[in-house]
Amino acid sequence: MRSALRRISVVAAAAAVLTALPGAASAEGRHQGRTYHVATWGADRDSGSSLHPFRTIGRCTEQVRPGDTCLIHRGRYQERVAPPSGTKEAPITLAAYGDGAVTVDGTRTVTGWRDAGGGLVAADVDLPLDTSENALFLDGERAMEGRWPNSGSDPLNPSWAVAERSSTDQHIDDPDLPDGDFTGATVHLWAGSNPWSQQTGTVTATKAGALDFTGGNYRCTPLCMGDQTYRNYYLVGAKATLDQPGEWYYDKDASRLYLVPPKGGITGHTVTAKHESWGVDLSHSSHVTVRGLDLWGTSLRTGTDSTGVLAEGLRARYISEFSTLPMPRDDELAIPPGEGHIVASRVLNSGIQILGNGNTLRDSDIGYSAGTGVLLRGSGNTVTGNYIHDVGWMGSYTPGIEINGSGQTVTHNTIRRTGRASIDTAWQLNGVPFHDNRIAYNDLSEAMRTSRDGSPFYVCCNLDAKGTSVDHNTVHDADGQVGYYIDNSSGQFLLHHNVAYNTGARGTFYNGHSGVSLGNRDHHSSYGLGVTTAVRLSGATDATGTYVSNDVALGPMEISGPGDPAPVVRNNLLPPTDPRYTDARNGELWPRAGSPAIDAGETVDGVTGEVRGDGPDQGAYEYGAPIWSSGCRLAGCETRVRNDGWKATASGGGDASAAVDGVQTTQWKGSAPQSPGQSLTVDLGTAKTFGRMAIDAGMDATGHPYGFTVSVSRDGDHWGGPVARVSGRSFTQDAVFPQHTARYLRIELTAPGENPWAVNEIRLYADGPDAAATLQAERAEVVRGAERGEAATSVLGQGDAIGFRGVRFGAGADTLTVRLASGGCGDCALRLRLDSPDGPVAATLPVRGTGGMDTWRELSVRLPRAVTGSHDVYLVATGGHRVAAVDWLTLRQAS
Repeated sequence: MRSALRRISVVAAAAAVLTALPGAASAEGRHQGRTYHVATWGADRDSGSSLHPFRTIGRCTEQVRPGDTCLIHRGRYQERVAPPSGTKEAPITLAAYGDGAVTVDGTRTVTGWRDAGGGLVAADVDLPLDTSENALFLDGERAMEGRWPNSGSDPLNPSWAVAERSSTDQHIDDPDLPDGDFTGATVHLWAGSNPWSQQTGTVTATKAGALDFTGGNYRCTPLCMGDQTYRNYYLVGAKATLDQPGEWYYDKDASRLYLVPPKGGITGHTVTAKHESWGVDLSHSSHVTVRGLDLWGTSLRTGTDSTGVLAEGLRARYISEFSTLPMPRDDELAIPPGEGHIVASRVLNSGIQILGNGNTLRDSDIGYSAGTGVLLRGSGNTVTGNYIHDVGWMGSYTPGIEINGSGQTVTHNTIRRTGRASIDTAWQLNGVPFHDNRIAYNDLSEAMRTSRDGSPFYVCCNLDAKGTSVDHNTVHDADGQVGYYIDNSSGQFLLHHNVAYNTGARGTFYNGHSGVSLGNRDHHSSYGLGVTTAVRLSGATDATGTYVSNDVALGPMEISGPGDPAPVVRNNLLPPTDPRYTDARNGELWPRAGSPAIDAGETVDGVTGEVRGDGPDQGAYEYGAPIWSSGCRLAGCETRVRNDGWKATASGGGDASAAVDGVQTTQWKGSAPQSPGQSLTVDLGTAKTFGRMAIDAGMDATGHPYGFTVSVSRDGDHWGGPVARVSGRSFTQDAVFPQHTARYLRIELTAPGENPWAVNEIRLYADGPDAAATLQAERAEVVRGAERGEAATSVLGQGDAIGFRGVRFGAGADTLTVRLASGGCGDCALRLRLDSPDGPVAATLPVRGTGGMDTWRELSVRLPRAVTGSHDVYLVATGGHRVAAVDWLTLRQAS
């Protein structure tokens, strides 16, 4: 492992650039150009000075020349922004001034509402986008297009109808289907024997209990309706579906928008409709910097010839919307057309798009896309430090990040809540070459929300990954079958120093699929709980070059296939040997003292890093070195609540510990079909702060609840009313509610079901890190005076600080523990301060020498008073110029 004190991440560089605003253009020794100002109170006829700003960004982009800057003041700008190109020496910059949010809004207000009968209102409006790509917002929230059955507001938590087994690939029987004219509606299918992707068709005829449709029947039987295990569907895009407030339908022929108004009527409410797909259009631009802008109901794209574009500090919401899954066009494909390409539907026309060569997207929060979160195509581009979430809900192969091309860099991203994969490459669009890509230090979780055959990291098919490295990533808490999935004869993939837990059947899977699996390798990886088989290679006619070594796992390996030479599998730490992980329940898979993994590895050229001791360690972490971490450092990147040994009890007193044991492959199941009043009560052991609960049914297609409430209690005796009500029927269900601090929570069913209730795992999340979790120093939101490494900070001196925002203390913490390295400096100390770097001192930790600046020890101190509630937390150095380098810290109750 290379020294963390000398390896500074690109995220640190991004932070330095962000601190330059407000001010002038990016200062990188380039030509200093002119600075213009834009403000909603300005006028386009004015000069664009700070006193007389332009009114629109478009007017500013008409004026700028290479080296110039548009500084944009707070406000909402409903326009399309398409700047000219700068030069490498003198880029053009569009940047938020720093006096409030700057939003490029792709929507326009809909007015002229009138009563339309039947409880509806209507407005005549010409929506310019394709009917399938319309989006509507009611009072700043996404409005649901009319659908049956009704569903909640979370598109990744949908309600599904279930067809009868008498259905066929073009016909649905369902006694619950109401009588109504659904002709022309889209039928969305998640059906088949093993539906790795979803499809849509068009309803041609309906009657109560049955409908006919065309389309949606590619790749039968795995992906088709019929007498199959999966027979899920819903209808969208028909006026007959409008029956709950906020639902809408657009009649394209009449240019008329229908809406079920909120209770009390439409008066006083604001409705906006999407008009611009690409609010920031850089498709003909190069050498442009876009910094600090918000995007609402629109997206950003570069072009195939773009270069030198930097997009940083974006906050994008509802970037892509669509309701159909058409087959990709033949001219979009890199390989000959075939019906299997339906899986790549909408990959190329959704998401933030970084195309071309040498472009960068960094430190941005990108959320809510029916399709892709980020599309990366071309070569030599970088996507780093981003928080990408709530994307891909339409269920095709639209991932958090789609990587096409070669020489791409994808690092330090947190990708959470995706319909299918977190990171994907589709050979249908990419072609076979996938060379010299670096995919590293990414945190991938809550993937596979609308699919079952896939993984957070998924690549397919026949790819040649020569020179590509997939390393130092963490995948966890996903609903598919695999963590890292190298599918269908793909080869030359080098995986190393990766972590996987709670990914289901396999940690890593090399699937030959009756073809070759050549040159695939996995070294120095760690596999935790909720992984049945650590590494599997199967179905290969030729597995030459397979090499698996220095892995640590709680499950076995299954490697089979001929080769010349035969697959090499050696020096792995496998059951029944206990690897002595630090905390497997919470994914902390670094070795404790006395672990048999220490010094037990072999040296793998080009992979094994710095060695401490008599030899390299097995697994992803080197004992005695700083602990590397994955993911971004933005707000939202750390939200999971630590499981300190929760307990669960079913109504009637039965033990339900399998629902909260931190192991996704175990399951609690009720003893009788679901009925209202059945409940699970969870004891968190101590009060925790949380605002989202996920109920994960794993691979179970029948045991998820049809409806439930969530209540909380501090003492287990006194319960208020429900904090959340959830209805519908999906495989992983989320309840979202205002933040609460409580020790107990109760989940109570509100609807009957024909099958017993099943829960594989209950997880909790909050708006900020849990104080009891391990807070990795290199992922601190604030680093002052020091530098970030991949696994620790550089040495902090007098006044230097690291800070974490919105830390949740729950019932309280009375002990600070810091893992640090120090040469010692007399009166040196690290002070724990609350709410600002100069805030109240909650604790002072004297820093003793650890034996040198590369020797790491844990030091602890009791707090004079327990800290409760929510605080920004800062660790500030005092007493010398070289106090300590910091690896991680925890704030917990003394045991």
